[in-house]
Formats: sequence, structure tokens, C-alpha cells
Amino acid sequence: MKIAQKRKAGEMLGRSGIASRIIALAEDIANGSYKNAIERAGQISVLIDSASYDDYWDEKASIGKWREQDIFINMIGGDIQVERVKRFINPHDPV
Repeated sequence: MKIAQKRKAGEMLGRSGIASRIIALAEDIANGSYKNAIERAGQISVLIDSASYDDYWDEKASIGKWREQDIFINMIGGDIQVERVKRFINPHDPV
């Protein structure tokens, strides 16, 4: 599927529709298995692509991607322990 088609679908869903789908998928992830989590994450990635029709939503998605990449960089560099990354949404925050 081309990005233009995803953007068209995103425009049709709108911000609230995209967010509602992501929330529903995240809730399903919370109640499912590892395999289910990866599958649903794939669905969320398509929704993120669809959000690129909207500059604000695209920026929010980019911030989230940047944050996760920063966590990975810190984990690989030894600044954050792997177990902390597994347990916390933002392992940079003090507990």
C-alpha cells in the first residue's frame, strides 16, 4: 500500500479515529501474547503512516519514534539497563 493511500485513509479517519484505533489496539496488546503484541504493533505502524496526512499528528509520531530510538541508543551504550527498558515506558524517568 502506498503512503498516499495511507494518508487518504488517515484523513478519512481523522485525528480522533486514528487515536481511537491505536488505543483499541494497545488495549488488545495489553491483554494478549508476545505474538499478538508484534502483530498489533504492525497495525499501529500503518496507522502512524496514515497520520502523516496531518502535520501535527506526524510531528507527535516523530517525537515518539525519536524517544524510543534515544532509549535504544542509551541501552546499547550501557547508560540504561535492558531490564529497565523492558519494564518502563520511559526508563529515563526516576522511579
